[in-house]
Amino acid sequence: MRRLRQNNAFAFTFALIFLAMIIAFLTVFVFAVVNGISEANRLDESKKAYYTAEAGLADAYERIVNAGFATFASSTCSNSNIPSTCTTPFVPSSTTDNGVYAVGSVNGSYTVSLVYSGSPRTNYVITSQGTYGNVTRTLQLKMIAASFSRYAYWSQTEVNPQLGKLWWISGMLTTGPVQTNGSFNIFGNPVFNGAVAEVGSSPDYYYGTGTDPTSSTKSDPSYIFPDGLTNNAPAINLPPTSTLANFKTGATNGGLTLTGASTVTFNSNGTINVTGKVVNSSCQTTANYNNTTMNIPASGVVYVQSTKTISACKSSSSDGNVTVQGTVNGQLTVAADQNVYISGNVQYNSNPTTNPSSTDMVGLVAYNNVTVIEADAPAQLAVQGVIVALGGSFDVDQYSKNPDPTGNSSAPDGANMYQFGSLVNYASGCTGIVNSSGQLIDGWNQIQSYDTRLATLAPPSFPPLVNSAGQGVYVKLSITECFSGTCG
Repeated sequence: MRRLRQNNAFAFTFALIFLAMIIAFLTVFVFAVVNGISEANRLDESKKAYYTAEAGLADAYERIVNAGFATFASSTCSNSNIPSTCTTPFVPSSTTDNGVYAVGSVNGSYTVSLVYSGSPRTNYVITSQGTYGNVTRTLQLKMIAASFSRYAYWSQTEVNPQLGKLWWISGMLTTGPVQTNGSFNIFGNPVFNGAVAEVGSSPDYYYGTGTDPTSSTKSDPSYIFPDGLTNNAPAINLPPTSTLANFKTGATNGGLTLTGASTVTFNSNGTINVTGKVVNSSCQTTANYNNTTMNIPASGVVYVQSTKTISACKSSSSDGNVTVQGTVNGQLTVAADQNVYISGNVQYNSNPTTNPSSTDMVGLVAYNNVTVIEADAPAQLAVQGVIVALGGSFDVDQYSKNPDPTGNSSAPDGANMYQFGSLVNYASGCTGIVNSSGQLIDGWNQIQSYDTRLATLAPPSFPPLVNSAGQGVYVKLSITECFSGTCG
């Protein structure tokens, strides 16, 4: 009997242990299942919070693009990387939306902050905080306005209002993206190395087309456009002449505004020499510079206005002209409400063609024309920078005075103009004269090279590019996720 009781006790003990093990196993299993479900839900919420944050970025991006030239002020945040700290968030706005983004059957919510800067031109840092369920994720988008300097050459028309059709001739070389809202006029076999687009249906070939690039009587399209030519391309609109106000604002806020005919000479040590006067709203001269050396203004903008723009002067003088030349060390835009004249070489102190890390950059912007003064300029002329003639042309004033490097007045002229950067003009301008064989006999043969830095950069105060629909054109620089208030 004692042995039986012992066996029963052993069996009972074993059963209790086995039951405990089963309970423990079931507990672990249930915990694992619950935890797995919880983790799955958390991952699901995390993914949807990410989508919600993306929706906030997309919302802000669309608003900025649709604003065209208009800009949005920065949000007020104690930490711009955490939009919930903003006392003035960019979105949501009670008049537009409530910052809600539907993901499935449940709504996520987002708050977006915005940091605006006008330097080196319009750019934004958008930070979006998206929340779904119990999970919050934060994304940041950095974007910068594309500039009309993104083209090696741009024109509204290839027909000059005073001179009629102007022709691209053999010996001319253009490297980089090219766009005209008209049609190219081709005499001989110039070369365009890069993407070329025209709104017109076909170029006008002076002597027709052939297959021999050495021919002086035929043009070989495959040689002229080695990277192809897009006809019937959509128009890309140049900012209107009112864009000049952008540079005037830049000069008012930390720049230099001159009134009347002025001169700016660039110095290789990073200074400029200025001749001109500063006139206040009462038409009183408050400063008079005579070849005065000064630092580049803080905003990087020098603006020259006509006397007639100051009502107290009671003047009708269109004297808002500036003459420039020299070696640029730094970043500067010189703009004029009439014309910009180039009297000599304009070059960078650190040449981007040999030093890709160069930060030297200059913009020359005119309401009317940017004109080379031929009598003052060297036979082999170098012009580096972004040249913009908002309502006129880039041209040369008097071809016959240009020194002929060949020394033979009856032979074709051997003068070259090496233009590096970007050339934007409303109408094609004349830089030389050719004979019936398409040979340059006076003026300069243009050799244009694109400054590839201009794909994402531009001189100070250059406005954003706006497409034909009035929308801003922007380059997205980066999208990163933020953790603990740190992005990237």
